[in-house]
Order: sequence, then structure tokens, then C-alpha cells
Amino acid sequence: MEESREESRKTVFDYLAVFKHRKWLFIAPLIIGTVAGLVVSFELPEKYSSTTLILVEEQQLPEEYVIPTDKTPFSQRLNVISQQILSRTRLEKIIREFGLYSQTGPGLIEKAKSLITGSETEAPTPDEIIEQMRSDIQFTVIGEQNSKKQSDSGGNAFSITYSGEQPQTTMQVTNTLSSLFIEENLKAREQYAEGTSEFLSSELDMAQQELEQLEQRLKDFKQAHMGTLPGQLDANLRTLDRLQLELQTVTASLKTNEDRKQVLEEQMKYNAPMAVTPAIQSSLAGELESARAELGQMLSVFKESYPDVIIMKKRIKDLERQLQGEAGIEEPTKEASAPPKVMHPAYAELMAVKSQITTLSRRESGIRKQLEEYANRVELTPASEQQLTDLQRDYDISLQNYQALLEKKMSARLSENLEKRQKGARFRVIDPANLPQSPDQPNKPLVMSLGVAGGAAAGVALVFLVEFLNPAFRKPEDFDGVIDSPVLTSIPLFPIEQTSKP
Repeated sequence: MEESREESRKTVFDYLAVFKHRKWLFIAPLIIGTVAGLVVSFELPEKYSSTTLILVEEQQLPEEYVIPTDKTPFSQRLNVISQQILSRTRLEKIIREFGLYSQTGPGLIEKAKSLITGSETEAPTPDEIIEQMRSDIQFTVIGEQNSKKQSDSGGNAFSITYSGEQPQTTMQVTNTLSSLFIEENLKAREQYAEGTSEFLSSELDMAQQELEQLEQRLKDFKQAHMGTLPGQLDANLRTLDRLQLELQTVTASLKTNEDRKQVLEEQMKYNAPMAVTPAIQSSLAGELESARAELGQMLSVFKESYPDVIIMKKRIKDLERQLQGEAGIEEPTKEASAPPKVMHPAYAELMAVKSQITTLSRRESGIRKQLEEYANRVELTPASEQQLTDLQRDYDISLQNYQALLEKKMSARLSENLEKRQKGARFRVIDPANLPQSPDQPNKPLVMSLGVAGGAAAGVALVFLVEFLNPAFRKPEDFDGVIDSPVLTSIPLFPIEQTSKP
């Protein structure tokens, strides 16, 4: 309570008296801080900053004509390219090209440590130099919050800032970084388009091989099931109808000839035979010539393997044998002449009817075989249709896949040519790197002000610390509550000049 009363009795003049009495404790740190701020402001290396502004231009051709293959968002693309630019290999190349950080010495902290420890400071390692350059490079996206407005105006923009010790070198390094950004963007987009085109080409080749295999399978199936294909069903049914009509006709003709044969055989039983005359031979020869003419007409339409042609050839051979046999009967022998044989008048007609019956029987047998064959084809058509449908479905799917890949391949090729001709989205420098005229770092007035403020704060703290550790009585009121005896008198302060006089 007494101490709080004592503190409350102190005024501003009392504190000023304390500062006046211990002024050197305040002045000394103030001077040291001012000198330290001045030294630090001149010892810190000067750094110049150069900035370039790059605009991201959108594709120059409408997307309805050429669809771009690379639709990476701007922020993601910028992040990827910046990581490539800030890679160790790229930065080492730039450092060697411009001789950066070759004169970089130890900083003030390193010098202070070396003075305290007495050891020499080591030169920065390559990794430290790389990290230093990375910290000197800054990327800033312009107007990130107005992305919709920027997309309407034609794209985004970003800036590249580099801080270095030499103004001219700083500007050159900034221009180099902007050129690397432009080159990497074009290279990345071109590689993306080429990679897409190559991938689609390989997929298209595989789709083409699969399509060709299905085409061959479809072709082999059609050749193996020729006659039972769904598209031939109508033709098979029409052929069946035609063969049935033809069978009816042949059967009717065969029945007529059978009846005629019975009639002729009855006549031969009751009528006397007659000698073979040249008229009968002429009848057989005429029938032979007629058969040959009919065979010539068939050969002009059908092949030799056609059943009717084969039957007609056999009929011609039978007629030739009959004609040769009758001619041999007429020829007399040289040794003795046999009496002439007689022949029934209906014999020639009977032979012709028998030959016709033989021909019609063979024709009937051939028609029945054809009917069985075509009926079998009609029965097998549903099974062939199901297999053909499966093959055709696989073929159609493969064809659609091939056509889709072909369309994408053509689109990717257009996009690749677009990127190679630099008509796609690209980076364009709108503000080249500037040549800095004054250093940005350090801010000497600020550093000196901080030194003065720090020294003053240290002086005030030192004065109050010493006053707290070593208090003094400067007026009669300071004795109240400390000693019980009353204060009788006080000796005022006398200037030093007065005390030193005789």
C-alpha cells in the first residue's frame, strides 16, 4: 500500500529527474543503436527488382472448328511450368550463364557468428545458392479474383519478378525467365498434342486390326454358309416354288409317257413286226439331231455340271448307241447274207418313249434332290441368321469404334498442327522486363529508424532497470514511510560549476 502510494506521488518531473540523473545510460544505447542501424543499412547488399508481365491468350481459332486437346486450367498450367522453371537443372544453367551469386559473401549474422566463435565463414553451397535464387523469384497472378471478367476479356495474366544485385543482369535474368515460360508452355502443349495423336494412332491401328479380323471372319462365315444366309431366304423359297412346279410338270410328263409305253407295248403284242427300214433309222437320227440341238441351247445358258445338261448328254449317248446298233444289223456279212430282221411298227416310238421316260426319271430324281437341298437350306437359315447376327453386331461395334477413333485422330491432328503453328492458347509478353534504377533493398531510412528506435528503447529499459535496482532519495517526500524520524532539512542540488569555485 505504501509503495503504491509512493509511486502515485511521483510525477512526470520526477521521471525526468531520473532520466537527467542517469542520462548516459539512455544516451549510450541510443548512440549504439543509431550507429548499428547506420552500419547495417550500408552493409546489407543492395538488391534490384525487375518485373515482366505475361498475358495468357486464348486459342485464336474457334473451338467449333478445332477442338484443343489441352484444356488444363490456367492456375494448374502455371503451377506446373513454374515447377519446371524452378528445377535445379534450369536454375543452375541460368546461374552459370549470368554468373549469379559469384560474389555473394557472408551476411551480417554469419560475420557476427564468426567474430564470436572465432572461426571463418564458409562459402555457400550449391544447394544454398539454388534456394537463394528460388527465394529471389516471385510469380504473381494478376486479378485472380476477377477470373470471369478476365476470361471474357481474353485470358489471364501473371508477372515474374526477380531480385538481383546488378540492374542489367537482373533485367536479363527476368527476360530469360519469361522466355523459358513461353517456350515451356509451347513445348508442353505441343508434346501434349503429339502424345494424344500418337496414342490415338496406336489405338486406331489396333481397332483397324480388330476390324479386319472381324471382316475376315464375316467373309469366311458367308462363304462357308453360302445358300443358307438370311439374305438368300427369299431366293431359296422362290427356287423351291419353281422346283415344285417343275416336279409336277415332270411327274405329269412321266405319267403320260408311262401310259404311252403301255399302249405301245400292247400294240406290239397284237401287231406283226416289220423289217427295219431306213425311215426308222431316219427317225432315230432326227431325234439325235434334235437332242444335240437342245444340248447346245442348254450349254449356252448353263454350265456342263448342270443336271439337265448331264441328263441330255446321257440321252444323246443312248441314241447314238441305238443308232449304231440298228446300222450294224443292216450290214450283211461277207461270208453269208443273213435274212433281214423284221421290226414292229411301234418299235421306234417305243424306244423314244422309253428314252424319254429315262430322261424324265433322271430329271425327277434331280429335282427331288434339289428340293431336298433347298429345303435343308431354308431349315438352316435361322441358325445361320443368329450366328451372322452375332458376327455382324461385333463387326458394327468395331466399325463404330474405328470410326470414332478415326474422327478423334483427325481432330487430334488438327490440334497438333494448331499448336505447331502457335495458333492455340499461348503466353505473350505485354510488358518486357524493366531496367531498375534504384535498389529495392535494403530500405536504409527504415533500417536507420529501426536502429534509433531500438537504441532508445534499450536506453529507457536500462535507465528503469538501474533505477529499480539502485533507488535514490531525491526529495523529502521520498523518506515518508521509509524512516520514522521526521525530516528536519534538505540540502538542495548545487551545480558542479558552483562547487568547484574557491
